[in-house]
Amino acid sequence: MTEREQARADEGNCEAGVNRQSKVAEAFVQVADPFGQGVDPLVLADRLLGQCLALTAAEAAGLMMRSVRGRLRTVATSDDRAELLEILQLQNGEGPCADAWATGDLVAAPDLVVERGRWPKYADAARQAGFSSAYGVPVRVNAQDVGALNLLGAGPLSDDDLKLAQSLAGVAAVAMTVWRSSPVRSQDILTRVQSVISAKSALETAEGMVAEAGGLDVLAAARTLQAYGRRSGRGPVETAYALVGRVLDPHDVVAAVTPSDLAD
Repeated sequence: MTEREQARADEGNCEAGVNRQSKVAEAFVQVADPFGQGVDPLVLADRLLGQCLALTAAEAAGLMMRSVRGRLRTVATSDDRAELLEILQLQNGEGPCADAWATGDLVAAPDLVVERGRWPKYADAARQAGFSSAYGVPVRVNAQDVGALNLLGAGPLSDDDLKLAQSLAGVAAVAMTVWRSSPVRSQDILTRVQSVISAKSALETAEGMVAEAGGLDVLAAARTLQAYGRRSGRGPVETAYALVGRVLDPHDVVAAVTPSDLAD
């Protein structure tokens, strides 16, 4: 390959990489929007599956979520084949989603031929449907398992594909949980934006209080506040509001933080 040909190839690879980054960014926007017109949890679920198929090597997908009784229910599938396999999992309690839900871990079956001992009915049915691999991806919200994403392929999926799918599923699940049936008014959105501004203002005030109490500069005070939050299990804004509201003494914050806390 000549230098010119190599340069063109490198340029093409760079453009492809930028294009994929744009598609991934757009995917997260699509699955994270619970307030769009005509959007409901099932729309978000369908978007999730569509983006998984567009951005990974998966050829079909399904999403199961936990009911209040602790059982999985199918909420979306990409096609009839995936839907039948989801039903089979629920009926027989075997398959990647069933195992991912039971263990809370990613379940990978890159070759369904060797899974007949583990999933005798599911593995045969999936292969008959034209798939050679199947994966169960746990879906979590706030570290709580809420479901599982099933990915089916004609070959193994890469680790990057699985990580991307799990990230998309987590974002989509959060969006589903904050969706509400009543339309969101523009004033509601402005109120939420104002809460962000208020939180930042409280944090800056709290940093000033800690700086004064400990004789620290602003940067050291910010690190001290962050370290205290990690030690106490509080978020930075929660700690800030406690300080501003005089529920928490800034001297106590300074005294509670050790040099090893600041090194974390």
